[in-house]
Amino acid sequence: MESIIVYKMNSLEYKKLTMKYYLENLLGLSDFETCKNMLEWVNKNIVHTGNYDGSDRQEALTLLERAYQTQNGINCLSMSIVLCECLLSLGIPTRVVYMMPEAIEDGDNHVVVESFILEWNKWVMLDATYGSYCFDKNGTILNLQEIRNVIRQGEEYQFSDTLNYNGEVDLDIEDIKEYYKKNVFFFRCKSVQEYGSHREHGNMIEIAPEGFDVHERMVKNLQYRMELYGQSDYFVKWLKYESELENVYISEEEFYL
Repeated sequence: MESIIVYKMNSLEYKKLTMKYYLENLLGLSDFETCKNMLEWVNKNIVHTGNYDGSDRQEALTLLERAYQTQNGINCLSMSIVLCECLLSLGIPTRVVYMMPEAIEDGDNHVVVESFILEWNKWVMLDATYGSYCFDKNGTILNLQEIRNVIRQGEEYQFSDTLNYNGEVDLDIEDIKEYYKKNVFFFRCKSVQEYGSHREHGNMIEIAPEGFDVHERMVKNLQYRMELYGQSDYFVKWLKYESELENVYISEEEFYL
């Protein structure tokens, strides 16, 4: 069975990206080593700013032009787009995944990436904001679904020792775990992962609990956000998209093919 999500790794922009930022120097002896190298590179060279307005073209070259080794920070979505497109440029299937809470009156969510590690034949989660990934009590590196399962079962999981926020390492790990806990109710991901695929709203698929209406939740949530933050062009366009969206749901099994 073929994956529902398409990963396109050949484009002129990828060549420009790898040449301008010498990304081939980050290639490791394995896919996971390459992912770790790229995760560290993005995390160390870009400042996270939660209130970034997303006004730049959401693509790696433009975002790096703004944020690479500057104080012009970007948010978790934009950092994930950079990490995703950089890894795609090196031939590793990678996707941007939106971690979403259930509550309508929650004006926040988190965004990370998942990469397919060929030598393990599995997906793993990489968090560019915190420069980290997660593993269970047996040392197995986890994907988002596995993190959600561990949380639901009340089991322990750990962040890698690379965990930091804009270079600060003295963090409240339990607070970060609570942040993850509220943001693993459902996931969203674009059906096509390629350079520039996150420039506009669209092509979204949902991985949600059976019977949960993502459409209704997103429309009400965006209306709440607009009351909270104001009616920016970004929110207006987003609400229009969500209002017209016919949700495509896939199972967890299909998502992790």
